[in-house]
Amino acid sequence: MTGVLTGWRARGQGLVHMTRCITCLSVMTAMVVLSSFPVPASADAGGADATPRGAAPSPFDWGPCSSDRGDQSVECAVVTVPLDHSDPSVGSTAVRVGRIPATGGNARGTIFYNPGGPGLSPIDGLASFAARLSPQLRNDHDIIGVDPRGVGGSEGIPCGAMTTEPPSTSYSVLPANAEQLAEQFDALDPWLRGTCDSDSPLLKHAGSVDAARDIEQVRCLLGVDRIDYYGISYGAVIGAVYSRLFPAHLRTLTLDSPDDPNAWFGAGQPDPLWARLGTAEYSGKTLEDLFSACESAGNRCQWAPMIRSDYERVTRALRTERLTVPGTGSFDASAFQSTVVSALYRFNQNGRDDYETLLGLIHALAQVADGTAPYGEPASGDSVIGPQTRAGSGAPSQDTTVSRMLTVDAVMCVDAHEPPQREAWFMSAAAAEADSPGFGYYWISQDSICNGWPATGNLEDSVGIPDYGTIDVPFLVLSNAHDPVVGEWGADRVKGLGRRGAAVVVADGWGHGVLRGSSCAAAQFSEYVASGAPPRPSAGCGSDAPLFAG
Repeated sequence: MTGVLTGWRARGQGLVHMTRCITCLSVMTAMVVLSSFPVPASADAGGADATPRGAAPSPFDWGPCSSDRGDQSVECAVVTVPLDHSDPSVGSTAVRVGRIPATGGNARGTIFYNPGGPGLSPIDGLASFAARLSPQLRNDHDIIGVDPRGVGGSEGIPCGAMTTEPPSTSYSVLPANAEQLAEQFDALDPWLRGTCDSDSPLLKHAGSVDAARDIEQVRCLLGVDRIDYYGISYGAVIGAVYSRLFPAHLRTLTLDSPDDPNAWFGAGQPDPLWARLGTAEYSGKTLEDLFSACESAGNRCQWAPMIRSDYERVTRALRTERLTVPGTGSFDASAFQSTVVSALYRFNQNGRDDYETLLGLIHALAQVADGTAPYGEPASGDSVIGPQTRAGSGAPSQDTTVSRMLTVDAVMCVDAHEPPQREAWFMSAAAAEADSPGFGYYWISQDSICNGWPATGNLEDSVGIPDYGTIDVPFLVLSNAHDPVVGEWGADRVKGLGRRGAAVVVADGWGHGVLRGSSCAAAQFSEYVASGAPPRPSAGCGSDAPLFAG
């Protein structure tokens, strides 16, 4: 994803755009002649019979998507794009494209969607995204998703080739203290890096710049002059990169719960990625907001009288022992902090029960710690308890699990300019933990694998350096007031990148991702795209599911 901006500064913008169109024609030809190119098994490629004899080959042979979700409204195709957009002679790679056609049958616009991750498939979430759009947008717009390299039906990242068992660690998910971070840094991370084919050029071209250029390639093949782009979290980074490279082809840009692109790329900054983003602080603030909301709700929140003391007892006990809640699970400090972050993150996905279940779990664990747990299963459910596993817990992981995890790492390690000094990671983690107990080591350790990653980007080609760290079109920022990943403050950081203005809509909501939890914000987004006019500042929006509403 890096290393593809060579020559951009030296060229006139008109020449660059003309070059892009020529490249589109080259890719259309490649789709015909590269019949031996290996298409991933999960992708969807049409046969030669789909093109009538004598007709020009279609850039897209749309057909059913190979997906467990089985949504019939989404159709898929696979296209080949240059592996290195600055040097097409290097070879090609396959990316999967998904589409939900405009319900009116004659699209007047095209919305590109990316849910972030990195590692989430836009195509798998395309139907859910489309369901939140206004009837007018659905009538007039095709909805497009492009699986980034390594994701979904696109060609996979060459990682996960396990020849030995992973090293055992004393933690279950991510480190919770300095000793566990050392285990990950010195044992687990090198083992994970060793499962990758370090000679594969795809590792070097797996970042955000290449993802944005792939979107441009698809736009050109579709014959669309300008697109509307909607990106969530890391998907906003791709949108910001696209706005810098191809502003003439961007009609509207909406960034939902956005990561700060400058912090993401981090050129010249001494701290690791998640320290630059400040995520530990946002998570700690969101948990504090949750406790305060419970206490303010009085009898509408049954845990109000004891939730803070329960949490303190649980975190204190987990420093030296595991706690097991019958019928729910067994927790060390690592699994507990991962469960807390997961619940704070997922609120808008499963409704307020995520938070109420989390509070019930904290209370049940406190009773176990005190020896006062009632006999039998606790009243709280376990919907908040997802699979809390990571390679290194002592049992060998399946290749697919390791590959999926390393797809995320591949993007971060190519994009983010991480500190090369081992000590920088431990100092950042300790500082974040001191400021936000329970969250510092969890977040900072997310990408420690990047120290020694086999393929890194070139500093001069990063879009995070000052002359690329801006957004060249008017844009809309959506933010939740209680977001554990980027926080409401993060939206203001991103707004400041706009050269031509930006509007921020803050929803009084919880979790990461605004559109799915606020019909008010969804309506403002729909109005922005429908009109094409610069977004207007808003006084804010409410949440569709207020916490502890009774």
